[in-house]
Amino acid sequence: MRTRMGGRTMPKSTPISTSTYSFVDLRKNGYLYVDKTSYFYQLVQRAKGCYFCARPRRFGKSLAISTFEAIFRGEKDLFKGLSIASTDYAWETHPLIHLDFARMDVETLSGLKESLAKRLFDIAGVYGVTISGSTPTILFADLIEKLCQKESAGVAILIDEYDKPILEHLGTGTEAESFRDFLQGFYQIIKGMDAYEHFVFITGVTKFAKVSIFSKLNNLTDITMDVHFACMFGYTQDELEQNFDGWIDQTLASDSTTNRAEFLAKLKDWYDGFRFVVDAEPVYNPVSIGSFFLSGGVFKNYWFSTGTPSFLVKLAAQNQLTLEDIHGAVMSESALDLFDVTELTEHTAGRDKLFQLLFQTGYLTIDQLLWDTPERVYSLRFPNFEVRYSFAKNLFTAYQPQEQTSYVASIRRAAQSGDTEAMMDWLKEILANIPYHIQLPQEKYYQTMVCVILMMCGVDVRPEEMTNKGRIDAVLTTPQHIYIIEFKLNKSAEQATGQITDKDYIQKYRMTARDHGQTLHLLGINFSYDKDRRNITDWKEILL
Repeated sequence: MRTRMGGRTMPKSTPISTSTYSFVDLRKNGYLYVDKTSYFYQLVQRAKGCYFCARPRRFGKSLAISTFEAIFRGEKDLFKGLSIASTDYAWETHPLIHLDFARMDVETLSGLKESLAKRLFDIAGVYGVTISGSTPTILFADLIEKLCQKESAGVAILIDEYDKPILEHLGTGTEAESFRDFLQGFYQIIKGMDAYEHFVFITGVTKFAKVSIFSKLNNLTDITMDVHFACMFGYTQDELEQNFDGWIDQTLASDSTTNRAEFLAKLKDWYDGFRFVVDAEPVYNPVSIGSFFLSGGVFKNYWFSTGTPSFLVKLAAQNQLTLEDIHGAVMSESALDLFDVTELTEHTAGRDKLFQLLFQTGYLTIDQLLWDTPERVYSLRFPNFEVRYSFAKNLFTAYQPQEQTSYVASIRRAAQSGDTEAMMDWLKEILANIPYHIQLPQEKYYQTMVCVILMMCGVDVRPEEMTNKGRIDAVLTTPQHIYIIEFKLNKSAEQATGQITDKDYIQKYRMTARDHGQTLHLLGINFSYDKDRRNITDWKEILL
């Protein structure tokens, strides 16, 4: 179905949900579902399979588990129109053991054992079997055997967020190790009961260490960095444009100054770029894309704001990590195989381990393969602007003294009253207090830091704002003022304002300013990276 808006015919937008992780609910209620079932078919078509895949949080892992669940229940009708429906898959039913550690009590080990045992008893009750045992591990083994015998079919075991109990205790040392030791014994049952199993799929955030939790589960195939499954989670560019076509047109209809190509380029800069396998196509984070369109097309942080472990930021500050360090970060595949997250504490977390953890949690992604002999070594980078900006903000906060929060109200007042000189003075003072070792000789660094400071002050600032003539470095809007800002490094403020006028950036805001009685400020800011300065050296303002 297509609708008309503004004289254009547009495809109807399929409803989006960013809070529903059930495949059945999405399909039955008509929500948008990006078809990933060709990947599922590759895994379920085999006679037996035992797989593991790690991806960052909010990347569709729970939805994948739910999709496997529907497949093994034989709910073929729900897959009508999807890729797997046109294959030769037999749709045989299998008894299911679905364990979601995100729904369990992971505050204490005793709490985990109790909630895990309850879940196993609940599953047994659904299938009408009786299990017994003094520990969750024994109950797990008994349940697998009993389900296979009763249903005369191999059991499908689906485990979501396998590492949740450990990540909740990241950095605690002994406490994390106690969870690891328990889980190691629990997961070991999967190999011991292989004769009763048809399919196993385990997901989590961290790629398992071959010498840790799954050390005895040597029949597990890790597809985390398998090129055939690189885009199983997240949206490719084609998937975005094909599935969100109506939403894209709907968003563009409210902004006549931006064309489709410019819009897609900005969307890509903000939310694309996650690459889990070298040379694979990058993917968008699903929650960022869904939230972006549901918000009416507001460019801001969605995925990053859903939860950033304070321990990560603390480790970064402790290691005096800089944005320049991240630009030069490297990681070997063998080190990742040996990485054990439970060993990560404030005292053992060097930069190499921190880079590996940042990669696994999605804050860094693969850039390119540096060399492949004698082992594969990758360079890492921030996936996109959303992550780069948000990480810089957290790092900035970690390095800034607490008393500097007094700047917030002063900068906000200056921006709202149009007192540009006061705002510049405050920015200079804050930038002067940023340790030199975290600064970068790049214009993008200073642009990011100024935008970070302004956003932290609660003003509406939008970086990389598009026009039909190019991209404005930043636009700051208050009820009475609109600032069009261009940054330069080791050049001049005159050149910055010259670019604003030459490209007529003000055209996009002239009518808005007139209708709302706002003053337009063309603001050019120049920085110097000279070791004796590293701050704003000059600025120029043109009032309209």
